[in-house]
Amino acid sequence: MSEVEFVLLRHGKTRWNREGIIQGQEDAELDGDGVTQAKALGAALAGGRFGTIDAVASSDLSRASETAYRVADALNMPVSTVTLHEELRERHMGVLQGVSRRDADALMPEIWRTFRRGSDDDYAVPGGGESYNDHWDRAVGWMEHAAAKVYPHGARVAVVTHGGTLHVLKDRCDVDDPPRGDARRRRGVVHNCSVGVIRICVDASGDRRGWRCIAWGDTSHLDEADVVSLP
Repeated sequence: MSEVEFVLLRHGKTRWNREGIIQGQEDAELDGDGVTQAKALGAALAGGRFGTIDAVASSDLSRASETAYRVADALNMPVSTVTLHEELRERHMGVLQGVSRRDADALMPEIWRTFRRGSDDDYAVPGGGESYNDHWDRAVGWMEHAAAKVYPHGARVAVVTHGGTLHVLKDRCDVDDPPRGDARRRRGVVHNCSVGVIRICVDASGDRRGWRCIAWGDTSHLDEADVVSLP
């Protein structure tokens, strides 16, 4: 069995985050606050606050990769060692991408409300969107492959990704390690540049696997640096 810990990082803030625009797989860049958040995150990781980091992987979307490059730089890792992966992207949101939440509710109420209810895991937003199950298969599949085939036993890997993808990964943890108390499957807001840690154990065949959530949604490093943390 190989055991790998993944230090899960949400990207820094973008203008679209601030304005309530649905990003999906549109390629919004970090804004000034997002850059500040990413620098504070990098400083916390470099200071050992969340343990050692052996490698950095990221979604290939700009808001994630820009965050990852700043993290790698703070860790004195060459930016060229950051690996970028389509599998770590946010869920594709079809016709909702680039639309504000307010406008989505006004202009496409049925689509928006069906998505928000989250009761049908096979529902894909029209216009090329992914279903929750599509998103799960893509993101969970990459993580389990990485734990089994890419990183050595005992490695700790920083993974920069997106809010929706992080919720999928937390949901996967909850299958093997159910949360206590409030047991809703999809809970809470994951803030920009927050930190979570999960541990994945998997055998070389991929047939036996186990996920455990060690920490989730930590923004204390941003609070202590007096950096605004926004969902």
